[in-house]
Amino acid sequence: MKKRLLLAAVVFFMMVTQAFATWTLTPSVVSRAQHYLLWKVVCTSDGSSMAATDLVAQMSADLKKYAMGTTLMVMKVSPGLVGVAPDTTIDVTLSDAQGTAFFVHTGYSNTADTTGISMAEDYNAYPAIYGKLYLTLNDIGTTGDQVTLYFECWMEDK
Repeated sequence: MKKRLLLAAVVFFMMVTQAFATWTLTPSVVSRAQHYLLWKVVCTSDGSSMAATDLVAQMSADLKKYAMGTTLMVMKVSPGLVGVAPDTTIDVTLSDAQGTAFFVHTGYSNTADTTGISMAEDYNAYPAIYGKLYLTLNDIGTTGDQVTLYFECWMEDK
């Protein structure tokens, strides 16, 4: 009887903790030189798709100081390494502070980096970061799978 009760409690605990699982986003500065800023965000899956999430709210004070007002120029999509590599291709949507998507692309490789992605592909204009920058990702596979997005930005008067 005690074993059944303990087993039921463990199963219940696992269900509850899974229900509250969320993606983990870890933005950070990679490099900064003159008018260029390179920053990244490591995205760790919770096993489901990620609803639009504000990247600016996830940034450290230092990164936010540099990133606000910069112009997004080039992006690189880098799947996780062995053990945390996505199970499926990667779909990326970026939206502005009003929630309007300005970059929507699907099918990035889950086995190799995709580099040199122009942020002006969709609207023929490079977007700037003001206020909020929303990221939406598809379900890339198992909980713990990762994808890293790198953003090369132009900093005016920084």
